[in-house]
Amino acid sequence: MNKQAKVCPLCGREYTEPPALSRADNATDICPVCGMMEALASIPGRRESPAERTRRAVYATGNRWARENFDATHN
Repeated sequence: MNKQAKVCPLCGREYTEPPALSRADNATDICPVCGMMEALASIPGRRESPAERTRRAVYATGNRWARENFDATHN
């Protein structure tokens, strides 16, 4: 079975894993990494780590090079 790559609307990353359902609208498929980040962000009383804040800021720019550089140095 050939898996077709999908592009996450939040981070722009291509993924072939089963998608996660966005908690923002409960209808949009997003990549598993963004799904995990949304799930962690929804925990009451939980604060983001410095790496999570940086990741969110880097991915918000939409700069592919910056995302790839962040992923290469933080994963």
